[in-house]
Amino acid sequence: MTATESPIVAEILSHLAAESAQDLDTLLEGMTDDCFNLVIPDPHRLYAGPEEVARRYRGLWATFPDLKVEMRRIVSVSEAVAVTEHTLSGTQDGALFGFPPSGKHVEVETAVIWDIVDGRIRGESVYFDVATMLRQAGHLA
Repeated sequence: MTATESPIVAEILSHLAAESAQDLDTLLEGMTDDCFNLVIPDPHRLYAGPEEVARRYRGLWATFPDLKVEMRRIVSVSEAVAVTEHTLSGTQDGALFGFPPSGKHVEVETAVIWDIVDGRIRGESVYFDVATMLRQAGHLA
């Protein structure tokens, strides 16, 4: 089986599609009850449990109402962990790390380490260059 045929990759792709479609129910259905999001550049960083994860996504969608997350590369997949790279893009129409809406389009590359339990997503550790995002949004020179 190739990485693209993996049920884990299928679950991740479903998760990314739900994220881009702002479909919170589908997104959380694919995650475990002890799910988490660890967003490294975020001042809050750790969102633990379905309610906090939902709050994180609602905030992301409020900031980028046209958010799109596209898989760029599958780096590695195993039974318990996957590593992927994505392109995250959208128009900053809400507050971003304390900065006011700019109305500017941003596009940044992200790397995600997925924690997998019994074929479901337990968590995501998300890495991206926040300075690039803030510069594209017009908040940094």
